[in-house]
Amino acid sequence: MLTIPIQLLLLLAGGLSDRPVEVRTLDGALSAQLKEIDRDGCLILGDDRKIHAGDWYAIRRRPLPPAPRGPFVELTNGDRIAGVVADADGDALHLRMTIQDSQPQMLRVPMSALRVAWLTHRMGDDLEPEWLSSPRKRDVLRARNGDVLLGSIANIDSTKNLVRLQVDGKDQQLELSKLAAIAFNTDLARFRRPKGPYYRLTLANGTRLSVNSLTFDGQTWVAVTPFKDTVRIDVEQVVAADVEQGKVVYLSDLKPVSYQYRPYDGEQFSLAPDRAVTGRPMILRTSAGESTFDRGLGIHAECTISYSLGGKYRRFETLAGMDAGSGVRGEAEIALLLDGKEQPLPNNGKLTFTGGPVPIQVNLNAAKELTIVVRRRAGGNVQAHVDLAEARLVP
Repeated sequence: MLTIPIQLLLLLAGGLSDRPVEVRTLDGALSAQLKEIDRDGCLILGDDRKIHAGDWYAIRRRPLPPAPRGPFVELTNGDRIAGVVADADGDALHLRMTIQDSQPQMLRVPMSALRVAWLTHRMGDDLEPEWLSSPRKRDVLRARNGDVLLGSIANIDSTKNLVRLQVDGKDQQLELSKLAAIAFNTDLARFRRPKGPYYRLTLANGTRLSVNSLTFDGQTWVAVTPFKDTVRIDVEQVVAADVEQGKVVYLSDLKPVSYQYRPYDGEQFSLAPDRAVTGRPMILRTSAGESTFDRGLGIHAECTISYSLGGKYRRFETLAGMDAGSGVRGEAEIALLLDGKEQPLPNNGKLTFTGGPVPIQVNLNAAKELTIVVRRRAGGNVQAHVDLAEARLVP
């Protein structure tokens, strides 16, 4: 007897698009079928409930994938878009964006919005290489054999396998296929975020893409980039949609009133916004699989962080756990204090890698100050790397 996998049966029946999603709203989280997102940003759920724009701030379909390894381009706003460079001139780069099960779509990205283009798989680990993290007054072209050339790119033509550039006032050309990456002049970087709310999409291939507008008809997502390109994405390829610069505030966007780290043996660890404390991406191993988070705080036990709230928020929420990349052997204990009074937490705030991350939600009750304390436990300082994924304040 032929056995057909249930996933294939659901796909043939069109049922995969009917799976519920998690929607985060100002009033809390809910699970429902997403039927539509209209032009005004309102969500229409399967039972025809309507959630107005401004009242929701996140949609999740499944665990968040790691960012693409390559080929991809990274923008100065942090977006990472999987795709192949088609061509470029002095004004813009054209990227052939790759999305599974979709026809390639061409994106136009101004050169001033580009940070780096990886033309092959990114080399090394997820730590930022020095040649990329340092300020640059010229474009940096890194060859696959490790050689580095500094210059100003005039154009790129993938059909001719050529990169034309100026080096010390002289015209040169290189074979595109021999390059691993191009890091662009940071002095020329210009990227203005929208003044109001916008969306950030996470795709199944790891792409992170900011868009000014977003609609959904039950089968296809239609998004317009800050550079006026329209992108169409199949329902199953969008893993998450987040509202940026909305009513919800991420702790990583705030400057703490104070941060104190108490070393175990003279070492020092800084607070890491939107990264693990090691500087690598934040990864938590959940029951549904590993998730790579773009927002949150990376911290190390033992430390204390305080934020001024001004009585403006009603809820603090985060997913707290030991980082799956560097905290496997670590353990810690987290405590939250509102105006100096410690709050009850799940599992008494104890965090271990084997126990998995702990969802934390605390009613702030117009508190004026939030203090986060991360303490060592029996393991001492060993890999006490804690991620507060998507740590945010909800008004």
